[in-house]
Amino acid sequence: MKLKNLFIVLILAVIVVSCKDEAKSTENEARGQETNVAANAFKVTLNFVAKNNDDFCLLYTEDGSLDFKDGIWKEVKGSDSDQTIEFTLPENAFPTQLRMDLGKNQDEILLKTVKFEYNGKSREIKGFETGVFFRADASKCSYDATMGIIKPIVKDGKKEAISLYPNEKVMAAELPKLK
Repeated sequence: MKLKNLFIVLILAVIVVSCKDEAKSTENEARGQETNVAANAFKVTLNFVAKNNDDFCLLYTEDGSLDFKDGIWKEVKGSDSDQTIEFTLPENAFPTQLRMDLGKNQDEILLKTVKFEYNGKSREIKGFETGVFFRADASKCSYDATMGIIKPIVKDGKKEAISLYPNEKVMAAELPKLK
């Protein structure tokens, strides 16, 4: 009887240990796939200060036009400190133009850096160079690229949404260098 119980406990222990190893193996494979997907996905990382809670959106086109239909939304928690958010485009999507909609609840945003990443290559822009890549939607906001300050225009007592549009020629020339 004791031998039979010992044998059952031994079999159960083997089953439990082998299932644990299989679960770890599957988990490691999934992590490896996530890394590959992330490496093949175009990413845009913003470093900024936004004092109020808001929603930011990165819109993109893949055909060179300014007909922005595809976008990625991110929630922003207001803070007096620097924040970073990362927008990851769907796998196999490579933008030709990018637009940033930076919310409706801000008195001003301090945009410090914008980083583009794709397939192991990256390009970070800051300061005046950000103004070379992006321009304010003049009907909705003002943008001092040397200082990085973006302010909404107030119409009829209501703040307009902050939008930065691409400088099409620059973006069309620079983004393909990441391929």
